[in-house]
Amino acid sequence: MLKMMLALFSVLLITAGSAAAAPEVLEVKKEAARGLQRLEEQSNDGGEPPEAPFYRYKVGVNGFLRGEGVRNFRLPEANYIPGDSEGRFLYRAKPYVYWHSNNYLDIHLEGQGYGYAGGNRHLDEYSLYQGFVEAKSPDKDLSTGKSWPALKAGRQEFVYGSSFVLGADSFFNGLTFDAVRLRVQPPWGILKNITLDLLGGRYAAPSADRKKGNLAGGYLTYAPAEDSSLDAYFFRDTGSEDHHEGEYLNIHGFRSTGAVGIFALEYEAVYETGRLFNPNTGVNENINAYGGHVDLTGEFKVRGFNNQLFLSVALGSGDKEAANGISARGEFRNPNNDTSLVGDMNVVGDLSGIDVGGHRASGMQVYTLGWGIDIPVGLKRNLNLTATARKFTADSVEDGFSRDLGLETDFTLTYRMSKDLSFILGFDRFFTGQFFRDAAGSDKDIDYGYAMLVFNYDRIKRIQKRI
Repeated sequence: MLKMMLALFSVLLITAGSAAAAPEVLEVKKEAARGLQRLEEQSNDGGEPPEAPFYRYKVGVNGFLRGEGVRNFRLPEANYIPGDSEGRFLYRAKPYVYWHSNNYLDIHLEGQGYGYAGGNRHLDEYSLYQGFVEAKSPDKDLSTGKSWPALKAGRQEFVYGSSFVLGADSFFNGLTFDAVRLRVQPPWGILKNITLDLLGGRYAAPSADRKKGNLAGGYLTYAPAEDSSLDAYFFRDTGSEDHHEGEYLNIHGFRSTGAVGIFALEYEAVYETGRLFNPNTGVNENINAYGGHVDLTGEFKVRGFNNQLFLSVALGSGDKEAANGISARGEFRNPNNDTSLVGDMNVVGDLSGIDVGGHRASGMQVYTLGWGIDIPVGLKRNLNLTATARKFTADSVEDGFSRDLGLETDFTLTYRMSKDLSFILGFDRFFTGQFFRDAAGSDKDIDYGYAMLVFNYDRIKRIQKRI
């Protein structure tokens, strides 16, 4: 009863706060990831943002330092272990050189050092994170800034939409591919609103975390206005840690975004087919799975403070066979996601499900309510406070097990000292549901806290006009 009251109290705090005042509702992982992306905008797949200063070259380093601790959870394996507590220190540093030698050629080089120490474990990895050349048509459309076609070849990130399917995993060690991408942006009439990306490549080590295989497909965007778009995409993914001949995943997706007044709505639906190896039968089985999310965001001001309210429903299919250990062919996979929809703590890693005490909860249903407030503390400084609650329910479980996984509450305080330096404090608590008691015989909740410094330092040689 006490645990239920605490969980309800957390939700009530967030609901009441949204009526009073509140920052951006960027839940911990999303806020940290977006903070990183703001500091390393030139390294993301989208390239140079329109408002960024144009330059001939840019040299610098960005990344983060983070100390974190957890209770009743094991960080490296992301496992629920009652009574276990640990802490560790993580770092990510990316030195980079971006060179725009002329108006039709860009060269980007980024190294990466990533590692952690703690929990009787130690890791240090150093690699080329991104290294690509992008050739563009020299006759750029001055009204849109677009050039077509544009061909990018080399090691690179793929970041699309809200990173529900393809993201850069900025909160940890990133994700890149040794690939080629052709971007087509026709400059005529209504076709100016269309962008088509055709891409293909293989997962790049070590950021792929031992995942091997290839990714190929296309992403089509129609954006009739700045605040609305319609996206359709298809990817064929053979990436896995333990790949068997004949395995592949076909990802068919549709996404739309739009805004009315202070509200913005995003909808994304994904259907998956393909072949998946079943170790119980020794053969590949047909995949039939689906997933998606609907997000509603409202931005408003109360007494001069910027506020945002966030509502979301996300789901991934599961089935009884997966819960009983027979076959996972009905489970949805968002294979390369950098999404915060499943929470900040990584207790639930993705929408396919979760294993606790040797038992499977197959498929996830996640209901999110979030609120935030942005508090200016100087000319170029501000303080952000976010509070988010997520309710997790399983699609399928073993007979006699509860589908109730629990409630995660995330609280984040972000202090932006400058555009290149932010300090983030986070505390999260996962109130375990009845499924944890059925599967592990424990009712202990999971606590997670961290302190994180996000940084960027660069030197730029500017030019007088667009290149």
